[in-house]
Amino acid sequence: MKPTTLLTTLSLASTALSTAIPLPIHTNTRPIRLLHKPPLSPPSQGARILSSQSEESTLGGAHLPSPPLRKVTSVTATFTIPHASMPVTGPTANITVGLYAASFHIGIDSFSGLCPNNRFIRAGVDIFWDGTIGGEQTPWVWYQSSPADEDGMGFGNFSAKAGDVVRFVVTGSEVKVENYGNVTCTKGLKARQVGVQRVDGGGLCGGEAAWAVEDFPLAGMPDFPVALADFGGVVFKNLEVGFGNGTVRRNAEGAGVRDVRLAAQGGRLTDCVVGEGGGSVRCDRVVGE
Repeated sequence: MKPTTLLTTLSLASTALSTAIPLPIHTNTRPIRLLHKPPLSPPSQGARILSSQSEESTLGGAHLPSPPLRKVTSVTATFTIPHASMPVTGPTANITVGLYAASFHIGIDSFSGLCPNNRFIRAGVDIFWDGTIGGEQTPWVWYQSSPADEDGMGFGNFSAKAGDVVRFVVTGSEVKVENYGNVTCTKGLKARQVGVQRVDGGGLCGGEAAWAVEDFPLAGMPDFPVALADFGGVVFKNLEVGFGNGTVRRNAEGAGVRDVRLAAQGGRLTDCVVGEGGGSVRCDRVVGE
């Protein structure tokens, strides 16, 4: 069945059923099957984030508000790209011909959606497991400057695989990613690959730094998030937040925390915490409370 036909058919299904079943939709180019939309756009256009931690949200992780009279001008973090696999528990488990995915990213004004006109800059990695084409797929490394980039944009010839350690730096004028390969420590190492893209940060509020895990809706079906992959866990570390007065904070202590919660997929899907002293943000894949 062609993807367009499948999407048309599925659009007639109930919301609960559609959000619970992983759907095989794939292309030979960049993964246009998933939408990178502004984090607080209406449900018909992108990710859903509601006010209460107990309510549904496609976004989880931590966000650190800027102190009074200071603006966030840069966000940095390092993490190991998780493997994507098929969940073995919950409503979306063991669909061997299904599609599962997850996204990990950092950004400025990219979590709470409080900046006017929903301005933000973010960058990260998407992982995929597609049972119709052999299981785990190559991760996609991307950046997005809203509203200039309606969807995420790739870093050209930059490549990465699960298990690689990547470092992202997001500023109001540039996004940068470094790939150190499959290593246990990056101290003193030179990156194997570096990707840099200029972005337009005009209109950013600098109101928060964010380190996030996200589920995504399918292209053409913005109300139906794809089934969240089993990614084990991800740890954002080597955190840095730069401010307009030139100061740099190297922790996320005091950050707000949110979990991905989707009733049709089993309720609470992540367990996100800020580490002791704020030195890291960790999100583990779970199902239920």
